[in-house]
Amino acid sequence: MLASRLNVPDDLLYVDADGTILVGEHGDGHIVVVGGPSGLTRLPQIVPEAEGIAQMNGVTYIADQLHARVVALTATGVRSVIQLQPVPSGENLDGIGAGGGLLWIPDSPHGTVLAVDQSGRVVKRETGFSRPAGIWTNPTGHGGPYLVADENASAVFALQNAGGHYVLAGNLPGVDDVISTSGGHVLVILPGQGRLYDVTGRANLATGLRNPQGLGFDGTENVLVTESDSGRLDRVVRTFALEPTASIQKLAPDQTVCLGILRAPGYKDQVAIEQAVNADYDAAATLQDRVEVRPVRCFLPVCVASVTVRSPAGIQMTQFAYRD
Repeated sequence: MLASRLNVPDDLLYVDADGTILVGEHGDGHIVVVGGPSGLTRLPQIVPEAEGIAQMNGVTYIADQLHARVVALTATGVRSVIQLQPVPSGENLDGIGAGGGLLWIPDSPHGTVLAVDQSGRVVKRETGFSRPAGIWTNPTGHGGPYLVADENASAVFALQNAGGHYVLAGNLPGVDDVISTSGGHVLVILPGQGRLYDVTGRANLATGLRNPQGLGFDGTENVLVTESDSGRLDRVVRTFALEPTASIQKLAPDQTVCLGILRAPGYKDQVAIEQAVNADYDAAATLQDRVEVRPVRCFLPVCVASVTVRSPAGIQMTQFAYRD
């Protein structure tokens, strides 16, 4: 568990730049930042019924389900990017993605996936879905086409480059979101059944989840998932993860800080600190269950150190606040 007591958490986004995770609180419209130096903060902007989250060219985009629109966060509020046609039930758009310089927006109640540029202009339109609720846009280095989770069709569809789509997997009741690993395994969440499911491997990765909604990867392809009904953000460790420290570390002079390494069963690759800001470190690779850094002296009420750890699976980052 990475965070608890969230207000109906829904979609999420891992931020590569600093290793934090953005989570939309559907209940009150806040955007939560998990993993920063204080552990958890909320952005000042409010987006009613915050759903999908995407980033492109340094801008964060949020799907506003209440008003059937996508907005961009600004320094002082939000800017409307595209307005869709709302439906009386209020079950408007859901997850969104970014790829190829475009926003990919499932217009869920109208069975259409839109590709939209930063000005809000629709440049592509793919029709013929039942209720497209989530989309995975293929990041650099991953294989396979863009994927669409269709909640009412109980299926995952693959988009073709030249237009059109085909069923990649069916018999997935209420499938709400989808992602694909670098090895080509398609993972989905089934909210009604409380399951995180590997479609390719035909195996559950987690069960007993309480209305899972958001789905994504961190920097080492661990799975991030929100449990809407229990107010939690969880991480299913497939490789390794840095365990978070206390919100503020009270340190003696030259005291080190230990960062725990949680390894998935069978994961035996070495890890090494690649970079640290405001901390000294040993760059030697290790198979141990921790790494250590020595924060520099802090002459402010609170200082922040950040640590980047690399393994063959990718990069993990963490930040922690400390004072002398």
